[in-house]
This record gives sequence, C-alpha cells and structure tokens, in this order.
Amino acid sequence: MRIISIGCPVPSPSVDNHSIANAPSIFDYDACIIDPQAVSEQIEGIAASTLAAKSTDGRPVGAGESGAFHFGLGELLLQRQWELTRLMERGGLLVLFLYPNVRHSGVAAFAGLDRYSIIPAPPGDPFRWPTLRPADGKDARPTDPHHPASGLLDDLAGRIRYRAILDLPSESDGAVIGRSIGGAAVAAEFRVGAGRVIALPPPDQLAATQRKHFSASLLEMIERLLEDPDAASAPVWVRRYDTVDGAAARDDLTEAEQALKNAQRRVAEAESMLLDTTRFQRMLWQSQNAAFRDVVEDAFRVLGYGINRTESGLELRNGSDTALVELASATGAVTDRLYLTLQQRIEEQFLRRNARPQGIIVANGFRETDPRIRREPFPRTLINACETFGYALIPAEALYELVCFAVEASDDPEALNDIRQSIADTAGVLEVSQEDEAEEADEADQELERADDTEVVPTSAD
Repeated sequence: MRIISIGCPVPSPSVDNHSIANAPSIFDYDACIIDPQAVSEQIEGIAASTLAAKSTDGRPVGAGESGAFHFGLGELLLQRQWELTRLMERGGLLVLFLYPNVRHSGVAAFAGLDRYSIIPAPPGDPFRWPTLRPADGKDARPTDPHHPASGLLDDLAGRIRYRAILDLPSESDGAVIGRSIGGAAVAAEFRVGAGRVIALPPPDQLAATQRKHFSASLLEMIERLLEDPDAASAPVWVRRYDTVDGAAARDDLTEAEQALKNAQRRVAEAESMLLDTTRFQRMLWQSQNAAFRDVVEDAFRVLGYGINRTESGLELRNGSDTALVELASATGAVTDRLYLTLQQRIEEQFLRRNARPQGIIVANGFRETDPRIRREPFPRTLINACETFGYALIPAEALYELVCFAVEASDDPEALNDIRQSIADTAGVLEVSQEDEAEEADEADQELERADDTEVVPTSAD
C-alpha cells in the first residue's frame, strides 16, 4: 500500500510527504491525501514570488510559463490535475479535507483556477458553490458506524474543526458519512470513475502527540477503504437482484435509518429545550464575556426592565426610572473598583440629563465554586461603597433566584413590580430568601413546637 500526502504532514514511514511542487507522479500511489488549503497557500506563494519552490527534478517553479530553467506553475497544476484523474481511473483513493473554495486568478496557463480545479470532480461538482458552503464549527459525528471513516471521526471527536459543509441535492450525488452536531453534512464519499474520493473536515490545531494519533487513525481508515468492498456505492440497478432476505434486510435498514433520523431530531429538540430552560444558569459560572453579559440582560428583561445597551455599558429602564449596571465575573473575588466605574457613569449621565440614575452592580465572585459555599465573593470595601452611595449589589445567585421566580410569576405583574421595587430600594447587598432555607426553618420551628408539647414538667412530691 503506497500513500502520498500533499500539504498534510503525516508522520509515518509508510507515507511520502511532499508539497504540490515537489511530489512525484501521484498516479503511482494507491492513495493520495491532499490538504487543499495548504496547496492554496503554496500556489499563492509561488504566484507572488514569496515562496521558493522546486519541482521533483530540482527546477524552480515560477508563476510564468515553463522555460529552460524553470517550471511554470500553471503547467505544474495541469499536470497534477491529470495525475489525480489517472489515479481515479486506476481505482485509487483520494482523501481531501474540506475548505471553502477560493479563486487563484494570477496563474498563467490555467484559466479559471480555483482551490478544487486539480481535484477530479465527482458527479454534480460538489466542491463548488452552492453545494460547498463556508461554515465553521467543532466536532463531527459519523453517520454510519460501519464506514471506515467512522473510527477517524470518533477518535478525533472534539479535535475537528469543519470549515465547510456539503449541501448535497440528493443521496445519489454522494454518501454522507459525517454530520455536524446540528445535522449538516461535513464528510462524504464520492465515486469518480473507478476511484473514490473521501471528503473530511480538517483536524483542529494538533500537538505532536495528537498529530501521531490523528495519523494512525487516518492510515487505518485508508487501509480499510482500500481493502473493503464499497457496498454503499453499488449501482441502483443491483437492487433488482435482491433475494427475499436481501430485500427484507434493505427494508429494515431503510426503516432503521428513518428511525435514527427521527431520534436525532428528537435529540436536537431536547438539546434545544435543555439549552433554553437552563440558559440562566450560565450567570452562575460564565466568565466575564459577551455570554455573561447577554444572560444577565435576558434576566433583567424577564424581570420586566427595558434594556438599552450603550457604548458605556448596560442601562435599564423601569417606567420613568433609569438604572446603570456594571457587571463582573471572576474566578476569585470581584474587584472593588466596580463602584468607581459605576459612579463615573452616573455622574456623566447626571451632567448630560440633569437626572441621577440608580446604580446596580451584578457580581459573580468565585464563579467556579458552588454558590452555596462561596466565601466573600466581593470585598468589604465594595459592600461599604454600595451602602454609602445607594447602589444595589446583586450577587449572581440572587439574580438567578429572582429570575427563576419571575419565570413562574410571568403572568403576575404585581410580583414583578415588587421585585423591581426591592432592587430600587436596596443600598448594599441584595439578599434573596431561599425557599430551601425557609422550609428548613419551618421544619425546625415545628420540631421545637413538638418538643414543647411533649416536655415533662417535674412536680414535687407530697
């Protein structure tokens, strides 16, 4: 089994690693691995004369036409196109990683050159718009656990970053062998003459040890593809020769595939529902970024506030009243300088509008710790400043409790108004009574009452 890799380092003695310029004849191999993005970078570098490349015989490769002392880039790429076509005619295997298509307009002798021009085109030309669409996401799941590529996709779970998806019009245009978490086709197998093309999402940045693991999985896939018959790409007419058992098995497979699709749809719906119903939990652990800001905004929106995001920060509206909000989330205690930033914003608005807004600080100190056991998530100086200047200091867990209550009381405007009023009246830390604590207190009171009822009062003897 002879394998050549172009643009994708595969550390293995069984693989010949080359560039698009210095590779020997590709059709002499059983399988070829190509990273089209790496090839694109080499093409652009040679065309711009910023990359010194040489052909197999040592001649420099240049952007112009071939001459006595150099090899023209356009002619080199036309040669590679023919070599790959010949590989497919011999029943060879081509493994390529999917990226969005780009044009290379500055190459003489190859009009209309783009990233996939040298790749033998499967039926329907799937490597161009609109079938090949730009995308960006992590992880991919195999659609067929028996396909040789399933092991690679499983082994690289979490270390794949797909850059493009395939919008195949029908299954006859190619067999989808991998999908994103959202169901988009990110890996597929195509027939080109007697050969096969396996299109895969590229791996994310890999460390040296991860690169070895990736290479081993990739070579195992290639070995299985070269050895295993391709039952999935058998011609449609062969179904006319199914035996009774074969036809029944095919019907069972079709039914099972439909059941799998239905199950995957239900999983997607359940994941979406879980994300929606637990979205406010993010304020308890999320770092101080856009996601934390967005979930806090959503929380205040549920509480009945109007939201205004300005250049200086978050602003809340409650009827004719306005409140400015500062946010902080940290692995340790939040900084006590929050009140200074808030105070400056309040004074600036007072000078502009001649009205002093309320100040609110939402703080999530020790965000990686369970809120029930957090100790001093904000410094005493911050508490003192909020009490002095009349700012509401809202712990993230308190805001979470309020929004959970507000979700259940969404049809009770008075309850929501009471929550907003309690925030407006707070100077210092906003404390929210926990239902669990109240229930525990009630149980303790009941225990005391029972103890009082059964207490024996000693009497003196006559």
